[in-house]
Order: sequence, then C-alpha cells, then structure tokens
Amino acid sequence: MGFQAPFFWLLKFQNVRGFIIKEEQSNSMSECWRQRLSRRRIEIGIEGEEYDYIQRYIESYCSEADRLCKKIDMKKTVDEVIDSMKDEKFDKFTKGVIGSIHKKRGYDPHEGSTKETPSLIS
Repeated sequence: MGFQAPFFWLLKFQNVRGFIIKEEQSNSMSECWRQRLSRRRIEIGIEGEEYDYIQRYIESYCSEADRLCKKIDMKKTVDEVIDSMKDEKFDKFTKGVIGSIHKKRGYDPHEGSTKETPSLIS
C-alpha cells in the first residue's frame, strides 16, 4: 500500500493547478495602447522630455487612441484592435495619435515648446 493523500489535498492541488493555468493565461492578455507605447517608444522615436510630457497627459493620448480604434473597428474592443496591429502599423497609428494631441495641446517637441491650450490643461 502506498501513501494516499487525503481528499482535501487533492482539492487543494486542483486549486493550485487552476491558479497556475490562470496565471499562464494572464501572460497572454491583450496589451493596451499605453503599455505598447511604453514598449515601442524608442522605435517610434519618443524619448526624453517628449515622453515625459506624454506621460504627464497620458489620459488625453489614451482617449484619442481609444477614439481612433473605435473608428477602425466598432465591433472589436480597443485592446483587440491594438493587438491586431503589427508593429509598423502600431507605430504609424501611434505617431498619428501623438501628433493629433500635441497639436490640440499646442505642444511642439522640436521647439521645446511648453505652450499649451488652456482649455486642455489637466
């Protein structure tokens, strides 16, 4: 006769196993625009003061990205639209988002401008 684990041990093991499966699934979660921007910012050419500026007003940039994602495909979630983009398409999309909000806020990263439109200051 070998060792027989009590029934509650088996339940506990199943719960642990279920947790591990859930944890593995969470690693394949969709990536939101903000996360992907953070990962791809160097390739896009967003660094230093400009990146800091974007982070300071990230809500405006995320809202614009959400709005444009809904224009691309109303049936998909924003994260699904972002996930479906190859890096080159995401980079182009993101440059458009950033350019649009920079313009609305009156920010020019090439001039080091800190001028902003008063109605959009958070």
